Amino acid sequence: MKSNKNIFIVFILMAVGVLARLIPHVPNFTPTESIAIFGAAYLGYRYLALLLPLVLIYVSDFFINNTIARSFFPDTEGLVFFNEYMLYTASAIILIVMLSKWSLKNVNTKNVIFTVFASTILYYLVTNFSSWAITNSIYPSNMNGLIMAYVAGLPFLKVSILGNLLFSGFMFGGKAIIERIIESRQVTA
Repeated sequence: MKSNKNIFIVFILMAVGVLARLIPHVPNFTPTESIAIFGAAYLGYRYLALLLPLVLIYVSDFFINNTIARSFFPDTEGLVFFNEYMLYTASAIILIVMLSKWSLKNVNTKNVIFTVFASTILYYLVTNFSSWAITNSIYPSNMNGLIMAYVAGLPFLKVSILGNLLFSGFMFGGKAIIERIIESRQVTA
């Protein structure tokens, strides 16, 4: 039974993280990487640790692509179900889950902070590469263009690190608080 409660708590906190992507925010101050890190730490089944963050992020991307970011897809008629950049985002999430499964075998503050920094840098590397590599890139298709894409992403990297520290703290801390509340209620019952 504890395992089912654990999965439920993790799912709810990850879903709250996804909702945070949908409210107005500073660019890149989102829990995208934190969702993958947290899921990898606490979802014991490998397929679930990979699948759940991918599905949750896809759902929020679908909503974002068809509302506030719709102007970025002028050649697409109707709903935007998929875009090339989403492959790179999914690849980054998969790599983050793999890294997190390895680095968070023992969940503690030091390991979470290391994983947040490493995952944020990994996400930055993959997604800025994608902004250069996608079909309609604004960057030239040469090494200078790739460097331009990485340099242009540096201000967002700083914001991403802060966001991931905050959101990971919320998720990991929230789980610990919820578990303590549940345990204290069971003791008094």
